[in-house]
Amino acid sequence: MKNFWNIKELIFVVYKRDDGGFTALEANVGLAVMADDEASLTTAARLRVAEFFEGKFSSTVRLRSFRDTVFTIQPNNT
Repeated sequence: MKNFWNIKELIFVVYKRDDGGFTALEANVGLAVMADDEASLTTAARLRVAEFFEGKFSSTVRLRSFRDTVFTIQPNNT
């Protein structure tokens, strides 16, 4: 089993890809998963964590998503 301090939580940052799918990256231990939809992403993360920790991980996993609001500002445009 891989030995990692006392990890209380793994946090995957979720990115929506241009093709409509999702990529999730966990930076502390270096895990990455990809899926076509959010439900499949959760399953992929669960399987990847179980594989990496050889079934011995017992804590929480967070899939953190951010939403961007993009707008343009031009002179005289309020």
